[in-house]
Amino acid sequence: MVCAIVVRVIGRADCDSERDSVEEFLLELSARTPAPGGGAAGAYSVAVGASLCQMVLRYAPGPPDEEALDSIASLTARAVRLAKEDEASYEAVLSAFRSSKGKDPREASEVKKKAFIDASRIPSLSVGVALEVCEIVMSQVSRVNPHLVGDLIAAGLIAVAGGLVGAELVLANLGDIESELVDRVQCDLEQLLGVQSELLRVLGDKRSKAPLWNI
Repeated sequence: MVCAIVVRVIGRADCDSERDSVEEFLLELSARTPAPGGGAAGAYSVAVGASLCQMVLRYAPGPPDEEALDSIASLTARAVRLAKEDEASYEAVLSAFRSSKGKDPREASEVKKKAFIDASRIPSLSVGVALEVCEIVMSQVSRVNPHLVGDLIAAGLIAVAGGLVGAELVLANLGDIESELVDRVQCDLEQLLGVQSELLRVLGDKRSKAPLWNI
């Protein structure tokens, strides 16, 4: 199942080659290089959550909810794009540090500040995608195959985790800078934590009714 999820996230058909691709990304992520880093990892987590949600929706009883399927497929693709863009954006940060050497300290600080703000926009977008994924997840709890409610909740929690990473990076990068971006991410962070609590509540409600093998 995990291999199938990854194939849908990246959009390839061959599971073996996709596994190689995932392993390559993990090797790059673990290497002593600044990118890919937390932003890319968080965005890919959002994509995995969205892709897992797709799988659950395909098993829903009755006619498929094409609107929900199209929406979640679009969110999956957006999250993958953001993961790739995040890796590229950090190169601009490194370039800003290199170009600021020898400049007036105030000017150098502004150059680096701008680079960090620009780079932080990408993980902030990942936060928004995570919230959209969770909105679809929560809207489908009552209609999915009962045997897959756990997978649906897992999809939401995985997306939440990726979104929390994105929010944390924005706040870590920009600190207490006063900006619309920081304010928005702080608000989104509180929403994500609320969604996380709601998903765990739904899980508790389902567990209290009957074990999976008695459904």
